[in-house]
Amino acid sequence: MLYNLDLHTHFKVRTKSPRRYWSKVISENLLGTAITEYNFSNPKKAYFDLITRKPKDKILIPGMKIKTDGGEVLIFSESPDIYNYSLLYEDNISLNRLIDFCKKKNYLISIAHPFGLISNSATYILGLNKLEKIIKEKKIGVEAYTGTIGYLSYYLFDSFFLRKLRVLLDFLELHKMFKVIGLSEISEFFTQKLDQKSYDIVYKFEAAIKLGKIASYITAGSGSTEINSIGSGVVTLDLPKSLIEEKDELIRNKLILNRISKKKIKTVGPPGNYTDKLFQRSTARKTKRKAYVDLMYLTKRSV
Repeated sequence: MLYNLDLHTHFKVRTKSPRRYWSKVISENLLGTAITEYNFSNPKKAYFDLITRKPKDKILIPGMKIKTDGGEVLIFSESPDIYNYSLLYEDNISLNRLIDFCKKKNYLISIAHPFGLISNSATYILGLNKLEKIIKEKKIGVEAYTGTIGYLSYYLFDSFFLRKLRVLLDFLELHKMFKVIGLSEISEFFTQKLDQKSYDIVYKFEAAIKLGKIASYITAGSGSTEINSIGSGVVTLDLPKSLIEEKDELIRNKLILNRISKKKIKTVGPPGNYTDKLFQRSTARKTKRKAYVDLMYLTKRSV
């Protein structure tokens, strides 16, 4: 049977509640998540706060997000022992050193949002050629789909807000009166910026998937610090009923991570209905607001 997991979630303990987190997991019909709080934001506490309130039929994989000298990465473990190693809490740690450590401990390590923001994504920091070399030689994973980027590109031109904004800009640009007072030039400027932003987002979405093709395994997740975004990026696995009924948390986590490490997944992407070879996107209208929020986030962070 097919199940969705969000492998890139955050949980800020001071402002969020475990109840809200799990309510969102349930409403998105997810089998579970990986909690990948930043290493400087007490990821151990985030994990144990969530695991104590976890519904019995859901899965929580211990994880962490780490800023390295080669961009941000996600690491996953079958056990919460991952939170006991001081090396994982070092600031701006060497990417190669971290990869070697994860290999030694049998942790999965995945390049997070490789084409995300210039300030924290591996492609911009290392360069694409060097990143590809590391991925191939070290046999590590890539986050081939990040909800904040991919989800937006998928719905970008379905957004009522963006369509109306484009119509308004076109009107200001073409109307004679606005040309006289100079507003048409401003409109043209913003139109070009909107077009460029649209192109950039679609490029990031496609490029991450292509990069995932050369990786040893791929992951996917929402990637947002907002609980409401949980489920906007998922990895879909075909899992036997016996695994879902397994009561031992470590065994379940191990089997799931093992399937991911062997690239035995059905697909990655936004939430929707899956068949053997076809993805049908969700038609929920909440996507319009999600597209707007993500566009504002990416624009703000990139300016």
